[in-house]
Amino acid sequence: MSSEAKRVKLLTLAEMFLGLIVLIGGIVAVFMGPLDVVAGIILAAEGLVSLIFGARGALIANVPARIGKLARIALIIQLVQIVSCVAIGLITGADEQHEIIAIVCGALLPVISLVILILSRGMEKHAER
Repeated sequence: MSSEAKRVKLLTLAEMFLGLIVLIGGIVAVFMGPLDVVAGIILAAEGLVSLIFGARGALIANVPARIGKLARIALIIQLVQIVSCVAIGLITGADEQHEIIAIVCGALLPVISLVILILSRGMEKHAER
């Protein structure tokens, strides 16, 4: 496994674990009430999507020939995550500390997805040569 593939694998695993944390945080927010119920559901859905993307991405990173598929998935997931973050921000208004924490945790996921996208595109172009 090349060093680029190792970086992608570590980032997808980080995405998976952060997605799990955001998923749990969203579920807690729905039942405990620190966020609006809709914002909590959106946060939990974003966490679930990131969890699944991280798990699939870690498997795809093992096979360099399929890295192009990871790049396409990362772009779609990143757009979904950005829309989720904007929706949570618009719903909550980010007036209180727990709302800001939820937005920041949700905003970390698209950043990691962007890095995965950039690295996987680089690996894909490198594999084509």
